[in-house]
Amino acid sequence: MKILSITLFVALLFASCGPNKQELAKAKYNRAEQLFADKNFNDAKLEIDSIAELYPGQIEYITRGNDLLRKITIEEQKQNKVFLDSMLQTKRAELEPLMKNFIESSDYGAKKILIHKRQKPENSYGRTYLRAHLDLEGNFYISSRYTGTDRIYHDQIKVYFSGNEALSEVVPEDGFNNRHFEDGENQWEVINFKDGKDNGVIDFIAQNANQSIKVQFRGKKYYYIVMEKFDKEAIRDGYEISFVLKEIKRIEEELNKVKAELNRLNA
Repeated sequence: MKILSITLFVALLFASCGPNKQELAKAKYNRAEQLFADKNFNDAKLEIDSIAELYPGQIEYITRGNDLLRKITIEEQKQNKVFLDSMLQTKRAELEPLMKNFIESSDYGAKKILIHKRQKPENSYGRTYLRAHLDLEGNFYISSRYTGTDRIYHDQIKVYFSGNEALSEVVPEDGFNNRHFEDGENQWEVINFKDGKDNGVIDFIAQNANQSIKVQFRGKKYYYIVMEKFDKEAIRDGYEISFVLKEIKRIEEELNKVKAELNRLNA
């Protein structure tokens, strides 16, 4: 009985000398505050999480930890905003020189599109060529436009030079993506190569715009052209612009989310 009493006394002595849970929770909170001041946000959040996990009864420091966590989140969102603002400025600067030969137009309905200056309808009437189509959201495709006194019923195109080539998918005549109309003695055939139907033709032209690229309009009859320099540039530059516009749109959406989150946190 005497030995048991001595053992219990020693255990109580060590317990009274060691730090209590409140002091341990406070130490973790202070550590989290210092990490926050040093902008070491991830480690600070880990310290805050450990307070509730290890000392669930220490409501004061759990509450203070939650307040600190809110401050950390605000600072993180501010940093995200600065980063996204910088990215947006960089992408807009990248876009500016690419846009020098493109103009906004509403010729095809209410939705504004971008047209290469040399491919405006008034400049291309009666031409057989490949046209670049681009909107302000970065959606891009090409169309083949044949004009002649006889129909060729084309439903596919091939682009090629020096043994290198790319062949589109077949787009059957449907009155929409492959359509035909007449204008006096002239026959018009237009194919829209949307949703990947170009099958690499766009990329082929963009990568080889400095080459003498020929186009074969393939149907019941065949028709051939050599691409004009400005038509190749319209496709190359429009294709590149499409990626930049999509990236700008993505950054703007992320920036709006960050701003909304900051407004919520500061409310």
